Amino acid sequence: MAENGWDNFGRQILNTVDDAIRYGDFSNLSRSVGDIINNTIDAATGRGNSNYQTSYNGSDGADTACGGNASVQRQNGSGNTTQPTVYLFDRHPKGKAASILMCAGGYPATLIFGILFLALLVIAFTDPFVIVGTVVFGVLTALSLAVAVNGTKKLRFLNRYQTYIRMFRQRWNVPIRELADRVGKSVEFTVRDLQKMIDRRLFYQAHIDREQNYFILSDEAYNAYKLAQQDFAAQARRQAEEQERQKRSEQEAEKADAELSPECRELIQKGKDYIDYIHAANERIPGEEISAKLDRMERVVTRIFDVVRVHPEVASELNKLMSYYLPTTKKLLDAYQELDSQPVAGDNISSTKLEIDRTIDTLNVAYEKLLDSLFENRAWDISSDISVLHTILAQDGLKEDELHAQG
Repeated sequence: MAENGWDNFGRQILNTVDDAIRYGDFSNLSRSVGDIINNTIDAATGRGNSNYQTSYNGSDGADTACGGNASVQRQNGSGNTTQPTVYLFDRHPKGKAASILMCAGGYPATLIFGILFLALLVIAFTDPFVIVGTVVFGVLTALSLAVAVNGTKKLRFLNRYQTYIRMFRQRWNVPIRELADRVGKSVEFTVRDLQKMIDRRLFYQAHIDREQNYFILSDEAYNAYKLAQQDFAAQARRQAEEQERQKRSEQEAEKADAELSPECRELIQKGKDYIDYIHAANERIPGEEISAKLDRMERVVTRIFDVVRVHPEVASELNKLMSYYLPTTKKLLDAYQELDSQPVAGDNISSTKLEIDRTIDTLNVAYEKLLDSLFENRAWDISSDISVLHTILAQDGLKEDELHAQG
């Protein structure tokens, strides 16, 4: 798969996890991630663009090819086969007829030998000379029953195999839970069952993933699945690390807030409420362009209050922000959401939304200038410190040009 394909896969996984965390709904997370992985495997193995063709042979209406074995054929753009067929599983495994004969012969023989055994056993109580015959027929009864039971197990095994492969029509991988439900067995039993079939070479390239969630039909699909799993694990690890960083940041912020004055803490809390509102409005308002603008606004306003947390002395400079700019922003977003919810957008609604959109641009510029102004005094103090440092270095003869002159 192309590199941008894996990037897209990673974004899909991350977005799915983000949505589950954001809305607190994890009920379909596993299935959603499984669907994304399935689609990724299909794309990686070429199923999505018809570079591969799965063929079957049999009397159940499937395509006929390759001597009774399911197979994969690579094709070029004109539909001509360009590489040899790769077999994936045995369509007609050996042993079914023998299993039927074992059942057909074993159970009647068990019945006959069992009746004779019981009859001789009754006679043996009065005639000790028939004990040998009783033992012989007892052994024959046990052997016949063992043959019948073994034939039944093999027949059921092969019937389950036929059920499994029917579920692979045009599919490269199937959830093991789905296979287990189809044959009416537990997942643990189905995993062992499938592994036996792999070991007995009924499936030629099949794999069971490490988590025992999927049965994957081909080597190529399995390799794609492992890459997808690695990418997903990396995404999940980055997500966990980001959440941990955010948690530490919030804890540090709470610790820093505890040392602030009550007035400053109240100011920061109000700012946080406005930031949360901007974020929530952004979630509700559709459209990539306005979403990008609100993202920008959220970042800048958050940075402003981060500065207040570190330098509480600048809090007095935020009067207009708190009394006018942020309340006006909230009113504009309220109005935009109300207009956007109307079923029919006339000229007045469209023009008003456009005007609000432009005003958001203006507010973003204002917020950025305000953020920059908060560093003005700080920049001046640093500049003064640098100037004094240069003066002292010059007096002590430690500036670079002074050292060169002395040299």
